[in-house]
Amino acid sequence: MNPVRQNLMILCVGAAFLLLACQGVGAGPSASAKGQSAAPAAVSSLRLPATFKGTLPCADCEGIRYHLDLWPDSIFHLRQSYLGTPVVADDRGRWHKDPSRAIILLYGRRERPIQFEVKGPHTIRLLDQQGRPIQSSLPYELTSDGTLTPTDLSLELFGMFRYMADAARFEDCLTGRSYPVATEGDYIQLERAYQEAAKPEPGVPVMARFEGDITRRRAMEGSALIPTIVVRRFIGVWPDQRCERR
Repeated sequence: MNPVRQNLMILCVGAAFLLLACQGVGAGPSASAKGQSAAPAAVSSLRLPATFKGTLPCADCEGIRYHLDLWPDSIFHLRQSYLGTPVVADDRGRWHKDPSRAIILLYGRRERPIQFEVKGPHTIRLLDQQGRPIQSSLPYELTSDGTLTPTDLSLELFGMFRYMADAARFEDCLTGRSYPVATEGDYIQLERAYQEAAKPEPGVPVMARFEGDITRRRAMEGSALIPTIVVRRFIGVWPDQRCERR
């Protein structure tokens, strides 16, 4: 073959490969990139606010009944009832999205977050402590009918308490939510300790800790039921402390 013609053919083949390579660059996201973009989208598909329920396996009881309330402002309330026993474990805190996977993490009072994989708008599945799927044929899903039916919580609370103009309010450190405080239970002990600690500035917030409930009470005006704090057992106040935001 003529050397000039042979060189021209080589140049043409090289140009063709270069054109294909350039078309591949920027033609679209890779499979891994698609997976990463799909994960946040799956979490965003959750229809919130909503309650997720289910009975999950238990190593030493008949099962654990979950009642999980999720709000779009990243707040959660969780009640776990251990069937066949009197044990009930309540928690509250903030949930966060995993930036790379279809997972939400619940940060409450536990050392490690509880992790759920988002399977769809109305279904989440519990993961193990390392965030891995639990290999089992047993049910680990919580489901929702798309509505919110808030559960009561009974647990130890700590946050900023204030009293002014015959009204008391409590701001929970873990969630940042503010609640009216019912004048029942051990409330009077809390108010007395506050009045002593807040002198001479009424209305100043003071750190308080107590065992209590987050429940629903009728509002002072109207007939609506609103989330309210009930103090069951007063523990103490610390005027020099403030909430540490996570």
